[in-house]
Amino acid sequence: MIENPRILGVIRLSVTTDASTAPERQRAAIEHWASSPYINGTVIGWAEDLDVSGGLDPFKRPKLGPWLRERANEFDVVAVLKIDRLTRRSKHFAEMMEWCQERGKTIVSVTEGIDMSTPMGKMFAQIIAAFAEGELDTIRARVQASAQTRLEMGVWTGGVLPFGYQFVDSSRGKGKKLAQDPEYAALLREIVDRIKADWSAYRIAVDLNQRNVPTWRDYLRIKAGKPARGIKWNSSTIVAIATNPTAAGFYTYKGQQVEDEEGNPIMIASDPIMTAAEWNQMVVRFTTDERKAVRSIPSRSMLGGVAICGLCGANLSSAKKTKQNKSGPADYFYYTCNNLQNGTCTLPGRAKRPFLDDLVNETITRLFGGAPVFEKSSVDSGPLRIELDAVRARLDRLEGDYMAGMYDGEGQDESYWKMHKNLSAKVSRLRAEVEVIDSSPRYLNTGRTYGEVWSEKDDEQKRAFLKKHNITIAVFKDLVDHSRESVVIEFKELGEIVRENNLLIEDIVQEGSVYLNASGFYRYGWNTPIGDDGSVPTVEQLRKIAKRRVARKRAAAVT
Repeated sequence: MIENPRILGVIRLSVTTDASTAPERQRAAIEHWASSPYINGTVIGWAEDLDVSGGLDPFKRPKLGPWLRERANEFDVVAVLKIDRLTRRSKHFAEMMEWCQERGKTIVSVTEGIDMSTPMGKMFAQIIAAFAEGELDTIRARVQASAQTRLEMGVWTGGVLPFGYQFVDSSRGKGKKLAQDPEYAALLREIVDRIKADWSAYRIAVDLNQRNVPTWRDYLRIKAGKPARGIKWNSSTIVAIATNPTAAGFYTYKGQQVEDEEGNPIMIASDPIMTAAEWNQMVVRFTTDERKAVRSIPSRSMLGGVAICGLCGANLSSAKKTKQNKSGPADYFYYTCNNLQNGTCTLPGRAKRPFLDDLVNETITRLFGGAPVFEKSSVDSGPLRIELDAVRARLDRLEGDYMAGMYDGEGQDESYWKMHKNLSAKVSRLRAEVEVIDSSPRYLNTGRTYGEVWSEKDDEQKRAFLKKHNITIAVFKDLVDHSRESVVIEFKELGEIVRENNLLIEDIVQEGSVYLNASGFYRYGWNTPIGDDGSVPTVEQLRKIAKRRVARKRAAAVT
């Protein structure tokens, strides 16, 4: 040990409530050692890391790290209460010793009497560090086992309280369980029901803000007697709430659902707010393009972003034009092709907004008003099939490794059979779920008609309805000689519904002006050419006709 050393006092604590190694006790012990006659050192600074695990690399610790990386020339000795206050990892301890040796520094444990400037001190320090690492692993294993036990008992293991739930005492007397919070469980049910009724996430958020409903975090603050922060609802918040697995009672860790040894999902609540089917329905709804483009402002029209230009396929947007009439200025509203401004569409579709809105309203209510509304089944076996293939592949690799002798070591055989049992159970469960889904009808009759559902909706809900039921509105310009506008409305989903449910055309169409094409979907045309069989051509067929008309006009202009 050098004379009158400059000492860096190092303090670490995993949990600030641990009285046995409290920061004050560590500081007092280091100061007492530094001021002793045979040391006579000076503490030049402190690296105090609280709530920091002993498994963290010392060079990455918030307080100690900068001292080691940037201020190494300011001290000669690193003094700690015990070796485990510096690190609980043998690898990190060896790196610290090497770092100190290269720079002429030493490490001292003041209560264990270890001075690593001597060979004997180094040896004892390495032994103690190895024991500290073993103790850390034991602590972690004990914590993980405790968390797993609490989880299997249905006891909440910690973290942010999920939306719509509250803590209640466990019936077994240990820890807290999750139960529905009466007020916000009802709010979540309201959100889910509105999404089912084709409300957009934006509209729900606006409504909650207008009603001055506190957000979940503010609600928890109010319950705790703290002032609300006035955070507002937004579209992303609504989507996150509706698609969170905890709403259906599923336990997740780092975004992944946690399963038991039998491959079944672990539940965090015995009485979930949403059913598994409802949660899956929310995920299906918001993993489409709607989730990728959550609106921050509402659309101001019924068909904006839904109707398309018949020629180029771009969406139509609502536009306003002001004209000066004898009585003064007047506003006129149109739907126009989005490619009108950049000139990439040679014949951009355009229609007066009131006309097109009325045409769609009349088509759905008059021609399809009595047709039954079917909803797509909320569950798709596709993701389950992908997961099933992945689990099968993992099981095959495991069996291959076993045959190759990779589990011949002591205790490894038991580990292999445990993993094999878990994976086999998961394969069986996933296969059964896929079979159930594939044997179920893809469309379920809601018991309501198009006319009933359509009449209850506002423009925004109608737009969502059109998207959900795969109804296409295509607007063509100059497709026929006697009209500037032509419109085709295709009901692509209805053909599938008719086939799968053995319905008759009379069950769907109220009049004879709707046609079923070879692709299997119904369509209605306004001012469109008629095919050889007397039916309305499809959008694709009309697009070819429109392109030929454009080509002929160009050729005529040249000549």
